[in-house]
Amino acid sequence: MRTSVKRPYRLIAAALAALQLCAGAAGAVFDNSFSYTYSLGSGLQYSRTEGKNSAGLQRANVLTYSPNTGVTPIMVYADEQLYGSKATITNAVKYLQNQGKTVLGGMNADFFVMSTGIPIGLVIDSGELISSDAWQYAVGFKQDGTAVLGRPTMGIRVSGKSGTVNVSYFNKTRTTAGAYLLDHNYDDSTHFAAKGTSIILERVDDTPVKVNGSVKLKVVNKGTGSSPITITKNQMVLTKSDGANVPSWVDFEVGEEVTLSIAANDSSWSDVQYAVGGKLLMDNSTITTDGIDAGSTRRARSAVGVKADGTVVLYEIDGNQSSYSIGLTAAELGQELKELGCVRAICLDGGGSSAMAVRNPGESTAALISQPSDGSQRACANYIFFVNNIASDGVTAHAVLTPSHRYVLPGGSTWFSVKCVDASYASADAPTDLSYTVNDELGTVSGQTFTAGSKSSRATITGSNGTVSGSMNVCITTGVDSIALQSGGKALSSISVKPNQTVNVDALAYHLGHIMGAADSCFKWSVSGDVGAVNADGVFTAGSRMASGTLTCSYGSVSKSISVNVGMGDAQSAHTVADFESGLNNLTASDGVTLSRVTDYTSVARGTGSLQAMWNGTGTDGFTISVPAADASSMKHLTLWAHSRNTAGTLTAVFADAEGNELTAPLSAATGNSWKQLTAGVPDGAQQFTGLRFDKSGAGSGGSALYLDQIVLSADHAVTNTDAPSVKLNTTSATVSIGTNAALSGTATMENGKYPVRASNISVKVDGKAVSGAAVMSGSTMTITTGTLSAGTHTVTADVSDDAGNRTRVCATVAAGSASNVFADTASHWANGYASLLSTRGIMKGETANGSTYFRPNRNLTRQEFAVTMARLLNLDTSSTSGTLGFADEDSIPSWARGAVAAVSRANIMNGSSSNGKLYFNPQATMTRTEVMTVIGRCLPRGYAAVSLNYTDASVIPSWATEQVKTCVSAGVIGGYSDGTIRPNGNITRGEIAKILALF
Repeated sequence: MRTSVKRPYRLIAAALAALQLCAGAAGAVFDNSFSYTYSLGSGLQYSRTEGKNSAGLQRANVLTYSPNTGVTPIMVYADEQLYGSKATITNAVKYLQNQGKTVLGGMNADFFVMSTGIPIGLVIDSGELISSDAWQYAVGFKQDGTAVLGRPTMGIRVSGKSGTVNVSYFNKTRTTAGAYLLDHNYDDSTHFAAKGTSIILERVDDTPVKVNGSVKLKVVNKGTGSSPITITKNQMVLTKSDGANVPSWVDFEVGEEVTLSIAANDSSWSDVQYAVGGKLLMDNSTITTDGIDAGSTRRARSAVGVKADGTVVLYEIDGNQSSYSIGLTAAELGQELKELGCVRAICLDGGGSSAMAVRNPGESTAALISQPSDGSQRACANYIFFVNNIASDGVTAHAVLTPSHRYVLPGGSTWFSVKCVDASYASADAPTDLSYTVNDELGTVSGQTFTAGSKSSRATITGSNGTVSGSMNVCITTGVDSIALQSGGKALSSISVKPNQTVNVDALAYHLGHIMGAADSCFKWSVSGDVGAVNADGVFTAGSRMASGTLTCSYGSVSKSISVNVGMGDAQSAHTVADFESGLNNLTASDGVTLSRVTDYTSVARGTGSLQAMWNGTGTDGFTISVPAADASSMKHLTLWAHSRNTAGTLTAVFADAEGNELTAPLSAATGNSWKQLTAGVPDGAQQFTGLRFDKSGAGSGGSALYLDQIVLSADHAVTNTDAPSVKLNTTSATVSIGTNAALSGTATMENGKYPVRASNISVKVDGKAVSGAAVMSGSTMTITTGTLSAGTHTVTADVSDDAGNRTRVCATVAAGSASNVFADTASHWANGYASLLSTRGIMKGETANGSTYFRPNRNLTRQEFAVTMARLLNLDTSSTSGTLGFADEDSIPSWARGAVAAVSRANIMNGSSSNGKLYFNPQATMTRTEVMTVIGRCLPRGYAAVSLNYTDASVIPSWATEQVKTCVSAGVIGGYSDGTIRPNGNITRGEIAKILALF
C-alpha cells in the first residue's frame, strides 16, 4: 500500500460542535429526515442523515472539511504498485495507522477495473503522477488542504531527436486505444497478452514524474511480440498494441536520449499533492449525469464536492437494501450535493464500493460507519482520507455527549454518555462538574438522562462548566414505525402464566429501524379475553382462572398484540431417566440377567424401543437393574411402564440419601403380561435414584423377561395422564421461494392444555430426515423451521410427546417453487410432488417404457411393491435373498422384491395369510387400505391415543387390524372420506401411498 511521506504536525485549537439540521436539510431528495453533526478534528465534521423519500428509507454519511493544516486530506491506494492493488476501507485505515498516521475519516474513491485494480482516472501521490487522467475528471488536494476539482486534460509526450510520441495513457493497462507509457508504479511487469511494439527507456536521473514537469530518459532496448516485459524501478516502457492507430509513433534508436514531459491545461494541478479520478456530476452548480454508471438507478453512491468558499464535502449514501437504505439516482445525488452548497462535484465509485469510515472523538481508530450493499466490505482501488496533524497532549479541550437513543418519544428518556477529548480529539479526562441545558425548554436533564417534553422537535442538549462544553442532538418525534414487546430483556411473542402471576412488560418503539428512547407510560396498554389487567406502565397481572386472550400495546395508529394464556405456565420439573429410544441409557443388571433394547411394536410401551431384561425365573428370586445415578433431590414422583413374561413380580425403586444410604419405595402394582404404568413416591431425603429391584411372586419359569419403558422422575405430580398432547399447525400447506427455509407455526400443549409441550420432546423430520433443534417453543406457541429448501415438494412431520410418552403427530407439505416432473405421467397429477420427492429419496421408482419413466399413479399398489417401498423407507437390510422365506408361494416372488420381502417379514411388519395350513405372501395381490394401515401402524412409535373409530363402516374392519387402524387414524397417517366411511377393504393406489409415505 502506498501513500505520502509524513508531514510536520501543527497544533490548532477547534471547537467541538453538534449542529442541528432540520427535516429536509440534508437535501431535497429527503422528504423527511433527521440529521446530526459533530466534529472529528480541526475543520472536519461528520454528519449523519436518516429519513425517507418517495423510494423508501435513506441513510447518508457526510464529511465536511474546511481546508487547514491541522487536518489534511490524502489519497491512498492498496499496494506499492497499481496493478492488482485493492483493499477494503478497514485495511486501508490499518495501513495508514501502521505508518503512524491518525485517520479521522474517509471514503472510497475512483472507479476501477475489477480484474486488475487499475483506477479509471488520475492518481497523484505525494506530488508524483502515478497514473494519468484518461480524460476523466478528478479532485486534487494541495499541501494546505485546498481542493482542485475539474478536468486535468494533461498532454504527455516523449521527445527526442527522432521525433515526438504523443502518449495517450500513463500507467493504464494497454489496449489499442493509443500509445501507452508504463513505469514501475504500474507493476514489475507490463502484463501484455497481445502483440505489440515496445521501447524500453531508462532514467537518466531520479527526477519524479510530476504535472508540468519533465524527466530525462535513454532508449536501452526495443522489441515486438506478446510476451510481458519486466519493468525495473529505473525503467519505463513506451508501447503500442498491433492495430493501434498512433500517427505520432517514433521508432527511437537504442542509445537515443528522450524527454518525458507532462503539461496540464490548468496550472493548479502542478501544486496538487494527492488526486483521484471520478466522473463529472456538477459544474458551476449545473448537474449532469452523462457517463455515470447506472445513473438512473437508485443505489449506494459516493461523491466529492467543493463549495464556493473551498469547503470540501465527501458524501456517501447506503443503498440496495430496502429495509435499511434504498440509495439515490445520479441526479438525486447531484441534488444532494447542491443542497449542501457544492458548486462542483464528481461522482466516485458506488454500489458495493461505497463505504465510509470515521474515528469518533476519543476513539483510537476509524471504523466502518456505513453499511455496504454487498453485505461485506469490497476491496477498492483507492481512498480519500483525512489525517490528523495535531499532536495529542491529553489536556481536556472538548466534551463529547453521545445519546443512547437518537430518537425519543415525547415524555420518553435517553441516557447519554459523557467523555472528553483534547485538541487532537484523542481521549482526555472527563470533567465531573458539567451542568446541562436544553434549548427551547424541550426537555429536562437529570444526572445523565434527558427526558423529552411533550413537543415534537429537534432538541440540543448542551453540557458546560464554563471552560469545557459539548452538545448533542436528539429528535423528539411521534413517528413510531413499529412496536416490539419484551420482558427482562428477552423478546415476548406470547405470555403463558399461572393464575394471579405478574409480568412486567416493556415496550420498544422503533423509528427508521432504531429503538427510540421511551417510557412504558408513553404507550396505551389494554387486554382482551378476561385474562387479567395491565396498568399504565405495562405491568400485567393475570386473572384468577384459566383463560386465553390478548395483550395490546399501542402508540397512535401503531400497535403490537401478543397472545396471553393464563393457567398454562411452565411445565413441572421432570427428568426422563431412560426412554430407550437409542440405546440402553447405560443401565446394567445383576449377574445372570441379559439386558437388550427391543424394538418390535409388541414389546414397546412408548416410542420405538424398550428395555428387555432376560433371566431364568427358576434359578433366582429376583435381580437389580442399576441406572446411572439420577438427581432426585427436587423430585417427588417416579413413573415407569412395565410388564413381565412368564414370571410375575413386584418392583421396588432404589434411592440413596446424601450419605449414600439406601432408601426404597415400592411401585404401585405388580407386573403382569400386559403393559402397566406404575408409580412410586420419592422417599424423603433421597438425593439420587440408583435403580430398580425386581422380586418374583410365586413360582418362576425359565426364559422369563421383564420389560421397562419411559422411566421418569417428576417434581409436582406423577406423569400418569393419558391424554395426548394437543398440537395444531396454523397451516398444513405452505409455499416458499426456492433456496429459502419454511417456518411453520402453531400451538402445542400437554396435560389437558395446562402446560406447553417441551421443545426437547418434539421430533421433526423434513423429507424423512431428522432435523435437530428445528422446533422452538415460546409459551404454547410452536415454531418449526426447516433448512434451505430446493425446488419441489417437501414434507415436514412433527412427532410430539409429553412426559408420560403420549404422542401426537402433525404433518405439512411445503412447496418450494414448482415440483419437478420426474415421471412422464405425473405432471398434472395431484401426487406429482410426492412421487418426485420419493423418487429423489430413492424410495419409490417408476418403470421405463419407450425411453420414458412412468410412475403409474392411478394403478393399485401390489404387496411386492409395498414390501420393496417399506424396506427402502425403513432402511432395512435386503441383502439376504438365499434360503427359504417361509411362504408357500415364494417362487412367485420376483428377484427384485425377494430381499425386501425377507426384510419386512423378519422385521415383523408384513406377514402373509394362512390358507389350508400354509402361509402365503401373495406378492401380486393389491394392497387394501387395512393392510397398509396395519403395516404402517406397526412402524409408528407407541403412545398414540387409541381413538374411537366412528366411521359408518367401522364394523367391517378386521379384528386383527383394529389396533393398528386406530394408531394410524390417531397419528393422522390416513383418514376417512367425506361420506363418513374409511373403506378398510378398498384398494390403495400408488399415488395415494406416495403421499402417505412422504408424510410418514
